[in-house]
Amino acid sequence: MPTLTDRKREILRFIVSEHVQTASPVASSAIARSTSLNASPATIRSEMVALEEEGFIRRPHVSAGGIPSDKGYRQFVSLLNPEARLDPISASRVDQEIRSAQSYIEEWMESASSVLAGLLSTLAFTTAPRGAPAPVKSVQLLRLQEMLVMVIVVLQEASVYKQLISLNTSVTNSEIEHARNRLSEAIVGVPANSLESRAGRIGDGLERKAFDSAVTALRKHNTINTEKKFSGISKLFLQPELIANPAMALGATWLIEDSSSTDFFGITSKAGGAVNVLIGDENPEEPLKNFSVVFCQYGTPETAEGTIGVVAPTRMRYGTAIQAVRYLADHLGQMTMTVYGRQ
Repeated sequence: MPTLTDRKREILRFIVSEHVQTASPVASSAIARSTSLNASPATIRSEMVALEEEGFIRRPHVSAGGIPSDKGYRQFVSLLNPEARLDPISASRVDQEIRSAQSYIEEWMESASSVLAGLLSTLAFTTAPRGAPAPVKSVQLLRLQEMLVMVIVVLQEASVYKQLISLNTSVTNSEIEHARNRLSEAIVGVPANSLESRAGRIGDGLERKAFDSAVTALRKHNTINTEKKFSGISKLFLQPELIANPAMALGATWLIEDSSSTDFFGITSKAGGAVNVLIGDENPEEPLKNFSVVFCQYGTPETAEGTIGVVAPTRMRYGTAIQAVRYLADHLGQMTMTVYGRQ
C-alpha cells in the first residue's frame, strides 16, 4: 500500500470518519472547515484527486465529494491505535449485561450478541463454544454389497460417522481387512480436524477411497451443529446502504440462514485470538463482498472455542467495533475457561 503524506492521511481519516457518521460524500469545503490542515478548498480538492487516483476514495459523480473505498477503509484501520481500549461507558454497559447472564451458555451468547449489536447499531453474532476436536477411536470397513462398502468412523467422544463408497471392481475380504488395518494405523488417535495431514501415509485403491470418505465424514462433523446467536438484524437492514439497495440484504440473509456459513471464520484458528477485520472484497464469501466483518475467536484450543463479531456495510465504526469485539471476546473467554476448565 502506498505511503501517504501526513496531509493525505488526515484528509482520508476525516473522510472516513465523516462518511461513517453521515453516509454521504464528503466535500472538500467540509474538510477545509473542519480540520487543522490550514489548507484551502482548492488544495484539499487537489489532494482528494490524488487519493482517488491512488484508489483510497471514490466519487459517485464528478462534482460529488469523496467516499472511502475498501482500500481507504483498510488504510484507515491500519492507522488505528492497536492498544486502544473500549471507552469506560461502553465497557460498563458490557460488564453489566454480561453479569446479568446466568451460567447457561445460551444466555452468554444471547447477552454478548445483544450488547454488541446495541453498541454498533448493526448485526452481531456469537457462536457457541465447541470443545477441542475428539480423536478417532476406531475405523471399520463393512461390505454391504459386492462393490459397496461402508466406512464407519468412531470418535473418542462416541460420535459415529458413516460414509458409503462405491467400488469399480469387487474386492476380497482380505483386501478389505488390509485396507482397514492401514487406515487404522494412519488415523486412529488423530484429532477429527487433522486427518488430512495423514494423506501421505495412505495408498491407492480401496485404502484411498476409504480415507477420503473418512475425511469427508469428519469434515461434516467439524461444520455442522455450530449454534449461532444473532442480534440487531433489523438494525442492519435499516442501514442506508441496504435501504437504497435491498439486494445487499442477501449477504446478511446468507450469513443468518446458512448453517455452515461459519466456515469462513476458520482463519481465526491461525490468528491467536486477535481481532480480524475483513473489508468488502477481502471477504472470501461472495455474499459478503459489500460488507465488513469484525470478529474474534474466544476460548482456547485446549478447552473450547467460539466466535463473536459484527457485520455491517463497509461504512462501519471500525475503532469501536474492534475494541468492543476484543472486550467481549475477553469476557467470553474467561467464562469459557470457568465452565470448561483446562484439560
